[in-house]
Amino acid sequence: MKILIQHNQDENDISGVLRYIKAIVIGLKLREFEVRIVATRIYNFNYYVENILWADIVHLNSNNLAFALLAKLLGKKIIIKYHYPMYETTHFHYKKMNFGEQIRAEIIDSIPKANYPLIYKIYPIVRWARLCKRLATASIADRHIAASEILSKCCVLPWKVETVHNPIEIPNDFKPKRLIDLSSPYTFLFAGRTHNDKGVDLLIKATRLLLDRRQDFQVSIIGEGRDLELFKNLASELDVLSHVNFFGKLSHEEVLKRIRNALALVYPSRWEEPVAYTVIEASSLQTCSIVSKMGVLPEVASPNSFFFENEDVKTLTNHLNYCLDNPEEVIERGLEARKYVAQKFALKNSVDRLLAYC
Repeated sequence: MKILIQHNQDENDISGVLRYIKAIVIGLKLREFEVRIVATRIYNFNYYVENILWADIVHLNSNNLAFALLAKLLGKKIIIKYHYPMYETTHFHYKKMNFGEQIRAEIIDSIPKANYPLIYKIYPIVRWARLCKRLATASIADRHIAASEILSKCCVLPWKVETVHNPIEIPNDFKPKRLIDLSSPYTFLFAGRTHNDKGVDLLIKATRLLLDRRQDFQVSIIGEGRDLELFKNLASELDVLSHVNFFGKLSHEEVLKRIRNALALVYPSRWEEPVAYTVIEASSLQTCSIVSKMGVLPEVASPNSFFFENEDVKTLTNHLNYCLDNPEEVIERGLEARKYVAQKFALKNSVDRLLAYC
């Protein structure tokens, strides 16, 4: 079988989509399937046609309507995987609905208030154009899969959406983490988009509360995004820059190295996090996670992780303090987390499920 895998990412991005594709290609090739990858970020019609004609199956990883139409016209079976929420109303709160109810909710939510500025009154046009494109692409696909169970539920469609987790590769030569492997002073780390929905400000506020108790720690924030300067200003206003370091965008290898050396990964998302692959990677490196109970986070974080309710800075602070008091226990929790993801997100399982829909 020949499988063509499409994506719309920049090759230099550190994204869950690219990490999924990298892992799934390895798994497919181990079973002697022929695999090609097409990045559709740059338009090249002849290249698209050449590769689609070669393939038996086209595996979409973005809502590229033109590419999907071309694959369908050329008679190919299409499997689309959703990596992000389809509807804006499910970004911050998921509520079980059927397709008609979901569309109705989108319509109501998109109606601008009378006192809104003009730009917000125009935005619903853009929002609905994007949704129509997503739904049109979905209607062309033969099978639908999503990267997590919560995302499968959020992608409400007239067709069933199955779950194929993003797999993680666990090295066989893994050496258990020890206290001497941790950064000194102990470090809490966030890695991801520096957007408000990721809750980075909550970590900065928790740092301020923790500094009122102790000084023996550092916080590392890795990533770029539209709200990065706002977070830097907040850290300055709260006088925590001595303990909070902003590293911007780093290579994937460097990010993994810093996660491995951290006492714990902190993922304080305030939106319905759809994938949170960084949490899975942290667990594979025996790094315990402290996460909000939002979206996929309770699903991907092991039961041995630390959890807190959305926006609960006080409990987040208490978790940080507990980790500093009990680093050996935190390392053991990380080891259990590694066992958890090795079983739940094994490459073999994801390949099996993907092939079941081919």
